[in-house]
Amino acid sequence: MRRGEVWTYHPPTEPARQRTVVLLSSDGVNESERPWLLGTELLERDPMDILGVAIDARYWVSTLNLTRLYRPWFDERVAEIDQDVQERIDIALRAALDL
Repeated sequence: MRRGEVWTYHPPTEPARQRTVVLLSSDGVNESERPWLLGTELLERDPMDILGVAIDARYWVSTLNLTRLYRPWFDERVAEIDQDVQERIDIALRAALDL
């Protein structure tokens, strides 16, 4: 698992709802034995917020929706965002968290 990968995510408490998330925690965290990682769910429409970032023509993320994700609930790696999109997400995260 690496930063910028897009995964399907299936919490057992929501078996009927498939979520697609992008992994945002550092590769050091992702490569560790930690059970919880950081990421955000892909949105199918523009969140209409300055802290939203377009992933491609279809998906968006809102950096205000940063959440922890349980490693065993990651199902299938479906894509990886490109470096330009990752940089835009990083800029939005720094703004959202005042880093």
